[in-house]
Amino acid sequence: MNDYSSKISAVLKMIAKHVHKVRSYLDLGCSDGSLTILVARAVNADRVFGIDVDSRALQEAFRKGVRPVLCDLNTDSFPFCDEEFDFITAFDVIEHLSNPDHMLREVHRCLRKDGFFLLSTPNAASWYNRALLLLGHPTLGIDLSSEYRYRYPLGVTSTISGHRRLYSLKALKDLLSFHGFETISSKGYAQVWSKTRPIGLLGLVRRLDKALAKRASLAANLLVLAKKVA
Repeated sequence: MNDYSSKISAVLKMIAKHVHKVRSYLDLGCSDGSLTILVARAVNADRVFGIDVDSRALQEAFRKGVRPVLCDLNTDSFPFCDEEFDFITAFDVIEHLSNPDHMLREVHRCLRKDGFFLLSTPNAASWYNRALLLLGHPTLGIDLSSEYRYRYPLGVTSTISGHRRLYSLKALKDLLSFHGFETISSKGYAQVWSKTRPIGLLGLVRRLDKALAKRASLAANLLVLAKKVA
């Protein structure tokens, strides 16, 4: 079982600071709707929609109160009118896409002017990825193969995550600017670890990860809030 508290805390704190009452909210890659509903409550959304490619997950999201939409973010146009939403989120989605530009164009189309777009993604330039590259290892967070698992130091083995691309903080901000968004706020949060109590050197790594997450450019994960401006 994984501990997602660092992610949820970062998301809710950013929302509380910048995003207030919204009429309509859309969550991209909503899965079973667990985080979607937490965010919807935080912004007092009147209408809550969720897009995903997993029909079973959407059934669970529907039971939680999310209006489900089956849609492929790589290729499908969102079935919504222009400027229909005040707030759109995409948590740990963009790194999975073969065509992120399509998703960003659709977000821009469906978001009202001055509406907010909040997204999270692993950081290509995290402190540990910088260290791994210096030691000759590949970065964590992107698949090297659909079958092969690379062995890192400390007994860490890569997972088959489905991640196609990674962004640094600067690259993500530049991409958003290219698609007509202005970054309002950015912050980092720590790696999502197992709830198992860490021991030895791995415990030290976790503590270091938590401390360095305070600097977004070095954090394991990025959270960026942008506004539609063009």
